[in-house]
Amino acid sequence: MLLHILSSEMHKEELGLPFEVSRDFLNANQVVAVLTGGTEAKFIHLVEDGLVDLRKPVYLMVSGHSNSLAASLEILSYIRQHKGVGKVMMSADDTELPEVIETAELTQAPTEAILHSDKPLRLGVVGFPSDWLISSGVDYQQVLDKMNCELVDIPIEEMTSLGEVDPGMKGAEAIYQRLKELVKKYDLQGVTLRCFDLLTTVKNTGCIALSKLNDEGIPAACEGDIPTLLTMMICKRLTGELCFQVNPARIKTNGEMLFAHCTLPLGMTEKHEYTTHFESGIGVAIHGDLPTGDYTLVKMSGDMKRLLAVDVELERCQFESNLCRTQVWIKATPLVSQYFLTSPIHNHHILIRGHHAAEFRK
Repeated sequence: MLLHILSSEMHKEELGLPFEVSRDFLNANQVVAVLTGGTEAKFIHLVEDGLVDLRKPVYLMVSGHSNSLAASLEILSYIRQHKGVGKVMMSADDTELPEVIETAELTQAPTEAILHSDKPLRLGVVGFPSDWLISSGVDYQQVLDKMNCELVDIPIEEMTSLGEVDPGMKGAEAIYQRLKELVKKYDLQGVTLRCFDLLTTVKNTGCIALSKLNDEGIPAACEGDIPTLLTMMICKRLTGELCFQVNPARIKTNGEMLFAHCTLPLGMTEKHEYTTHFESGIGVAIHGDLPTGDYTLVKMSGDMKRLLAVDVELERCQFESNLCRTQVWIKATPLVSQYFLTSPIHNHHILIRGHHAAEFRK
């Protein structure tokens, strides 16, 4: 029986399979039940140990909570990068391998860097990318050549040396002040933070710090995610809009999608309140309600060869305790759903106000 179950240490509760599949299906196929986020590196161990063969299709069972889908999309992106075929299973009947949907191709390097300026833009990478971002690596020199962005590695110790801070807003503000000091110290125009390391050292989150920097016009991404930060830089230069970095949480085949994350610029919200960080249950995170209407969903791949930019509608906001704290339902086309379920560009995507897909296509 080729069934492997992946769950994170952060989720202490007992998690059963999201749905039952037949023994015949399990015996005939490679099936991985991705129960929570933070499990992507465990999938690589399955491959390295010979328990999963990327030369054969891999079925990823997902649920609608605990960042199960987000982890599965990062795994699926990794499978695709390694010339494999994968399938996200949302129900027991979801077994047919669909046609892969490719996004727009950037077929050659532009003659001029994408982000024009007199000198390279300096982007800080505070700590390494989180371990679960298994398909989101970049080549620093390519980023400099193609995007005119210099990536500056900054040790996470420059953040964790704060020591344990107040568990509430006072501590969240201290993290913001330290991160802002690093922006000034290294002359940064954008930053991404390996924020989960703060949970066990500083005992609070980076959610408020990243939110405030984004509101101040300094693109700031979570989890050390460099492709997401680069996408933010493009969105800012092209549209001037604030960016909401989102995890896909539920995908319906009709184009309805639920996205969530624990931080966002307050300038994008109609109202907001502070709560705890989802995975850890500590610190300060943001539950915000965004206005309904026109938005654009954007993501560029780490190798800068693929780009997604589609106009969507934000239909409603919600709140469930088993997801990241800000939660929005988006309506796109069934083709966009199929993109996520067959060939997503990593996990995190960017949501901006207004319809701008035509500007990206130019």
